[in-house]
Amino acid sequence: MLHTGLQELKSALAESALGKARIVVIEGPAGFGKSELLEAIAAHATDEAAVVLRAAALRSEDSLPLAVLRQLVNCPTLPAPAAGRLRTLVDDAQAAPGTGGPEAPALTARMQKLCTAFHDLMRDRLVVIAVDDLQFVDAPSLQYLLYLAGRSRGTRLLMVLTETLYHHQRDPAYRTEFLRQPHFRRLRLHSLGRRDVAALLTRDGSPPPDERTVEECWEVTGGNPLLVRALREEHATAPAGPPGQPDPLRPVTSEAFVLAVLTCVDRSGPTAAKVADALAILGALSSLDRLGKLCGLTGTATAQGLRALQAAAVIDGHRFRHPATRAGVLESMDAARRAELNGRAAVLLRADGACAADIARHVRRAEGIDEPWCVSVLQDAAEEVLAEDDDRLAADYLDLAHGLSTEARRRVEIRVRTAMVLRRSNPSASERVAEELLDLMRAGRVPEDQLFMLADLFVRHRRLTEVNEILAALRDKTPPQTPMAFAWSDGGLTAAADPYSPAPTAPEGEGRRPPLTEARNRESLRPWSTLVAGDHDKISVAAEELLRRSVLTDATIEPILSAAKCLHFAGKVDKARHWIETLLKESLRRNAGGWHAMFSILGADIAFQQGDLAEVLVIVDSGLASLQDRQGSVLASGLQAMKALAQTAMGDFEAVAKELNRTAPRALFGSINGVVHLRARGHYNLATNRPHAALDDFLAVGRLVESWGLDRPWWAAWRSDAAEAWLQLGHPEEAHRMAREELALTDLSHARARGICLRLLGISADPGTRLTLLTRAVRQLQLAGDRLELAKALFELSETQRRLGHVAEAAVGSRRAWQLAKDCRAEPLCARMRLSQEEPAWEAVPQAPVKEGNEALLSESEKKVAVLAACGYTNRDISSRLYITVSTVEQHLTRVYRKLNIDGRQQLPVGLQFEVSEIG
Repeated sequence: MLHTGLQELKSALAESALGKARIVVIEGPAGFGKSELLEAIAAHATDEAAVVLRAAALRSEDSLPLAVLRQLVNCPTLPAPAAGRLRTLVDDAQAAPGTGGPEAPALTARMQKLCTAFHDLMRDRLVVIAVDDLQFVDAPSLQYLLYLAGRSRGTRLLMVLTETLYHHQRDPAYRTEFLRQPHFRRLRLHSLGRRDVAALLTRDGSPPPDERTVEECWEVTGGNPLLVRALREEHATAPAGPPGQPDPLRPVTSEAFVLAVLTCVDRSGPTAAKVADALAILGALSSLDRLGKLCGLTGTATAQGLRALQAAAVIDGHRFRHPATRAGVLESMDAARRAELNGRAAVLLRADGACAADIARHVRRAEGIDEPWCVSVLQDAAEEVLAEDDDRLAADYLDLAHGLSTEARRRVEIRVRTAMVLRRSNPSASERVAEELLDLMRAGRVPEDQLFMLADLFVRHRRLTEVNEILAALRDKTPPQTPMAFAWSDGGLTAAADPYSPAPTAPEGEGRRPPLTEARNRESLRPWSTLVAGDHDKISVAAEELLRRSVLTDATIEPILSAAKCLHFAGKVDKARHWIETLLKESLRRNAGGWHAMFSILGADIAFQQGDLAEVLVIVDSGLASLQDRQGSVLASGLQAMKALAQTAMGDFEAVAKELNRTAPRALFGSINGVVHLRARGHYNLATNRPHAALDDFLAVGRLVESWGLDRPWWAAWRSDAAEAWLQLGHPEEAHRMAREELALTDLSHARARGICLRLLGISADPGTRLTLLTRAVRQLQLAGDRLELAKALFELSETQRRLGHVAEAAVGSRRAWQLAKDCRAEPLCARMRLSQEEPAWEAVPQAPVKEGNEALLSESEKKVAVLAACGYTNRDISSRLYITVSTVEQHLTRVYRKLNIDGRQQLPVGLQFEVSEIG
């Protein structure tokens, strides 16, 4: 394009040399090479022995009279005799008093004299007057230039002027005057096409770019030559790629490129600059009307500014061509103007009925505005962006709303909601906000009706000691007939913290029943809460139905966790693991680290209760990695405690000691995660021969759960833990008492808890009943699927059988126990088995079935499935190990039960031939 333009100018120069004066105005958007073309023709004219007079008009001098004309007559290229004469005439014009108008006699006389002086110069020489940025030329200089142009048709004059398109002019009449001249020409520069862009990119000797590179560069620059060169130069200075490999040119929107864009904006004029600022503020919400209102411009002026930016290829339609361009324009504004425009944009968008999130974005950038609706908009916006999984932005909106609100009740409401939101990705920050609110409550600065929300927040953090404290304050301040008071009264905490509990029942009398809508709401979030506590199948169906129909949100996270726990506590381990794995993936996909950590604790607990110790470590490490901040976090401490439990069972005592020696958060021991920590510490003390310390920890757990009304052996089996400590202390009668108490608190659905209790009862019982109790324990643990606890029970059973002389049965049982313990990587248990006999039964005695008979009817595939089921593997585990479907596993087991004439997996004989290591 520049080459074509230069040829036209050379042609005009040649015509001027023949006494045919020419006036050429080079028009084009900012950055299109007008000044470059002017310099090129000036250089060529100099080579042709012309007198070249140059001037560059400046925006800062557009009010300085005769500034441009003085530049022309002061050019060093002007011959001496003519230079003196012309400078004197300009000095006289500068000193003359103001006149009445362009046709005033005095002014006309001065312009004639100056014109005559130039004509005298042109008799002998070709004269080229080159003026850059015509739009900034001061009015008096413009008058003289127009006069000279109009009276120089038959002279040797070439006047070349550059002008930026769509630049706002104070008086556009001069354009008409130029257009009236018969020797006037207009040379307009256009954007580069893709082929021209490719040529410009290779001008420095670079290899030709591929089509993709050319297309990307064109999209970013719109063919603006200045921007294309900026990209090329940035690429030239970028670090080179690996030796021997081509370094493909890609658009690099660096600081240099952004500076080039800002130059184009500035050179497009003040109107365009205002419109660019407004576009950067409004972004995708821009429209002609909104831009004009935000800039304070008329529709015509706004349209002119848009055309200037579009012509300069800074924008495409109403959007910047690259995000870095918009960011650069925003950054170029001073902070006060940026805040002012954002504040005005927020008001404008609200008047237009925009959504809360769009309004709040500008309120936030303005750092708040003094409008009565501002706090409400920020709260609404937080919910809107939360629905899009932007919890960090939601927390920012709520923080700003809290800072702007002056109403105490609302400030607490906002802060509680902030804590709820932060649980999604930053539970530690959420815990800190909760602590802040607790301090406010203790200082009496939390309104009564906000105590309900505060209690709910601490239930979600599993901080049940603090929940009791808040409930005590509620009972003191709230009338008992208040529906919410009933919901949180005796039994309410139990229902909220233990998903397996039924909902609290209102006493007789209509006055204390919660409203129907509230009851329905609780039922929809905990559909199993209206069922009979022991109806485990129906509870499981209701829980799974909730999991299937629920979308993971802040409102559903607690019911979803409760539903997964219900499946776990009801013994539906396969289903519980499936849903936890699904939820772990979902929370990671949505970058919800806090949710991931919450599901990780439950997933680790399920894996631990299946004896899958290595999986516990994997799940816990994943959960900890998802947390932004672990320092002082109760949730992180719960995860670390689960890891310590698994590491203790695996014999990694050094790692456990290091973990348990960390300073625990102050609030840990008033929370459910504190229960996990105490149990982990207790089992570590047991494993390292400190039974007194272990007993203290387990009894502390008991005091905690009893104070909360949550003495549930299926999640806090402190009595069986204490029984282990009593056995190590040499008090079997105390162990027996503890185990019997815990057994009485379970029902048939809690196979794992019952199996552990029966094992402990068997160990502490007299020899006459020991075999029966241990056999029952094995059957319960087979049903539960806990391979580690099953290994312990099998070992105790085999030891009892060996003492009673049942050598073959003992050998099979001990061999199975060894294999399970080894499979669980429970090294301390394996070591105990090795020490129990000088010649281990699993090595000394060949395999032998416990009995002959119906087992011979089993096919090899059925026997493999039966052996794994007898060892406590779940159907999903068996499916994975044998590479068959879960449905096939179920079919094999159905045939096994029929052929062996038994009712279920708890009756599977432990003497089935096949080693677990040989299967799969």
